[in-house]
Amino acid sequence: MTAVAETPAGEVGKRRTRKEDARLVTGQTNWSDNIQLPGMVHVTFLRSPHAHARITRVDVSRVRQQAGVLAAYTGADFAAEQGSLPCAWPVTQDIVIPPHPPMAVDEVRYVGEIVAAVVARDRYAAADALEFIDVDYEPLPAVLDMEAALREGSPKVHEQGNKSFTWSFGNGDLEAAFRDAPVVIERTYHQQRLIPCAMEPRAAVCAPVADEYTLWSATQIPHVLRVMLALVTGIPEQNLRVVAPDVGGGFGSKLQVTAEEVLVLPRLAPNS
Repeated sequence: MTAVAETPAGEVGKRRTRKEDARLVTGQTNWSDNIQLPGMVHVTFLRSPHAHARITRVDVSRVRQQAGVLAAYTGADFAAEQGSLPCAWPVTQDIVIPPHPPMAVDEVRYVGEIVAAVVARDRYAAADALEFIDVDYEPLPAVLDMEAALREGSPKVHEQGNKSFTWSFGNGDLEAAFRDAPVVIERTYHQQRLIPCAMEPRAAVCAPVADEYTLWSATQIPHVLRVMLALVTGIPEQNLRVVAPDVGGGFGSKLQVTAEEVLVLPRLAPNS
């Protein structure tokens, strides 16, 4: 008898049968938006219509009188405790990361920045109540072009300036390569704006039990998110569980730590 060694079948180019389709097409998925917990309330956010503006007044007094509304908050309510959104992917050692409170306090720096929040018994009451929030803005100069933002005298988006970092790629003798090249072509390329659009938008659900928290989030980075949320909120990492259920698309747009994920945590502590 002669033993013959079996050669594993090659994997490259082999057809793979999908395993997840039956669960998806029969509605057995578990999206963040599908999660229902006993006594769950809903929060909606009022967002800035300005690219850059100073907040001179936020009045939520009328909102608190609306049916189904449990509470309403402004950035000033959390100013001392909400911390700052972290940069989960620092690029260089000297990267400049300006303060970025999850809810704007004095100034908004992009369209869509959160300026107020409403907590209500259901999502419809929470969404309807937003129209009763009164906000006064003092528009400030905005800069939308990256090269213009770096020029002398350009409007500052942040007090620290508009430059965050310089990330240089270098291999070999770059100067020699250009000097000795028979042809050197210089071009300026303008890329289109890229906005990944998933069918499922950002969504988060938080369940507090005593001093422990479970957060379900439509995120692509549950482990990174857990660490970053612990740093921002002061909640001990071992007391915080982050679950990424079925995620309805991401394409890189859910690789960040977002303001909504911080604000749905019911306990905030000073940023450590």
